[in-house]
Amino acid sequence: MAARKNLTTAAVTARQVATIKTGIISKPILPESKVPTLSSSPKGKTRSAHRPTSPSLQLPVHILPLQFCLIRIAYTELLKNKSSDDYKKLEKEVKLTLNKMLSSYENFLKANILQFLNGSIIVESEVLFQRDGPAPTNSDLIRTVVTEVERKMDTFFGWRVDVKSVQSNGFSLENLEPEKLLVLFTALRLGSIAAFGGVGSQGPLDRLNNMVVQSLGALYKVKNFSFVRLRDIKGDLEIHGEAYIDTRVHADVHQVLQALRGLVNYSVDLTTLSVDDSRLSLQVFPISFLINNRTVNEKLLDHSSVEHQNLTRDLADVLMHALKKYQGLLQVVIRDLLSGSLICHGNVVFQHPAPASADVLQTLVLSVGPHDVLAGSGFQVDPYSFTVAGDQLEPPFVYPSFPGYAVAIIVMCGLVIIAIPIVALLYLNSGLFGWHDKAIIQGGRDNEAGTQTFELDNQGFRSTIEEDDGRHSYTPTKYSARE
Repeated sequence: MAARKNLTTAAVTARQVATIKTGIISKPILPESKVPTLSSSPKGKTRSAHRPTSPSLQLPVHILPLQFCLIRIAYTELLKNKSSDDYKKLEKEVKLTLNKMLSSYENFLKANILQFLNGSIIVESEVLFQRDGPAPTNSDLIRTVVTEVERKMDTFFGWRVDVKSVQSNGFSLENLEPEKLLVLFTALRLGSIAAFGGVGSQGPLDRLNNMVVQSLGALYKVKNFSFVRLRDIKGDLEIHGEAYIDTRVHADVHQVLQALRGLVNYSVDLTTLSVDDSRLSLQVFPISFLINNRTVNEKLLDHSSVEHQNLTRDLADVLMHALKKYQGLLQVVIRDLLSGSLICHGNVVFQHPAPASADVLQTLVLSVGPHDVLAGSGFQVDPYSFTVAGDQLEPPFVYPSFPGYAVAIIVMCGLVIIAIPIVALLYLNSGLFGWHDKAIIQGGRDNEAGTQTFELDNQGFRSTIEEDDGRHSYTPTKYSARE
């Protein structure tokens, strides 16, 4: 349970003891051993004994009175005696329970038990908070106790707290003040309204106000909602608001945030939405990409210009269309336009469970059609410029261009290299070089016979010379010669 941090409307000094509208009292903190006891008056009312103080022990605190009844336990006379074991046991149990219930307040110090009274058992106590921080109102203190009882935070022992009996400084469940919720969000492209304090621009603000009241009204009875601060942030409008709702237990901040998600339809940046410092659980992917058919000018770089706001709105709509297949998609916000052709930076916002960033990247790249058109729009983008949460597709490798005449030269040289050995082989096989027309005479010596033999290497060689016309015929033979 988130602690309520409503500030009190008045302050008191460390040495003053005074009661203000919220019932907060400023007293010094004393060690428990020196806290004086309270005596009962004849009418059953209590009066505080004088507490001795010293400068070294005086610390500024907020003190809220708290009274409630315990059920499922009977009152005994021993509970009047603070020295009895029964008193000490019950005091310890009640203090442990209160400390557990109120520990969600950052400036909570401790709870003191003042006394137990008859009537089932009536517990009179006080709750101490650091004075240098915000303290809850009496109504919020009651809500906190009732909320924790309904969450069964008082079931550690044999007794229970009667929620109808919880009181603080005259407040009870019957007359609680409205609970205040601090609502903060940023409305995109409405920053110019802050310059005029909202005057003359009531249309957009009224629509936002009505949407907040309508969203909260689905859960609680809304007493009022108002804007308390407007601030221009780079062309966007930061809005601080206060909502007052009727509740008997603390509002469920998670449910309130879910109800306010509808503000996305009114150009509210969901990543900035908070209620009492709690935020939506979102998955946000940073995104960037390059637009090729737009050029950067001074107006596009100015967040407050109409050109910048129109372009960022159009780009967000196109990306929403490109990613429409994701049911968890909540919003696309284009935050910056940078030079370098036109570089866009923004966020894609999903509710959980969210898709993987690589899957979102692939969907965006596939949404780029012919002529690099993004999702059928008028924007031409570089599909490989998309970056989603650091993921980016690598462009395909492009080989460097090579001159055509160089290719022709290489081809011709290759053909020449292949043709040379083929031509040479053909020449050799055809006998054009006279290889088969030559007769080679080889000689050998026979030592035993005393002869030497001569033999032509080409046995088919013949040369014929006819005696009639002057031609002669030679027949290869073997010749022998004696030594």
